[in-house]
Order: sequence, then C-alpha cells, then structure tokens
Amino acid sequence: MLAGSHGCDQDTGMRTCSRMRCEQEPVATVALRYQAWEVVVGDLAPERDPSLLDLCRAHVDGLTPPRGWSVRDERGARVP
Repeated sequence: MLAGSHGCDQDTGMRTCSRMRCEQEPVATVALRYQAWEVVVGDLAPERDPSLLDLCRAHVDGLTPPRGWSVRDERGARVP
C-alpha cells in the first residue's frame, strides 16, 4: 500500500489519501506501532513519509484497528 507513487497525484503532484483508489485530500497521518499494538492518528505531517499513512476524513473516521489493537488520537496535541 505504501510502495510506488501512491499518495501523490501524478498529474498535479498533490497529496492524496493513502487508501487505494481514493483521490481525496488527506487530513491526518497515521502510524502503526506494531510492538505496542497501537494505531496513532496525528495531524497531517508537513511532508509525505512512506512509512506512514496519510488518510482523508472519511477513512480516518472509519478507521477500525485490528483485534487487540488500540487507537490513540493525537490530533491537535501539542508538545510542551
């Protein structure tokens, strides 16, 4: 899902949702923390990172973690 040019529209160079066939603009960046069994949702990263997922609002809102995993939403969180 992260390989190739996915996540960037080839015609405009604009970032798109990382979900296959979704051309919506991403609103959040998602990290999968395998050792902690955790999905971390954060503010959209300034630049695309191939190790993370940039998701549109619909895909963030419909996010369902794997069984036994938790979701931590850090959007809007500020580090002191």
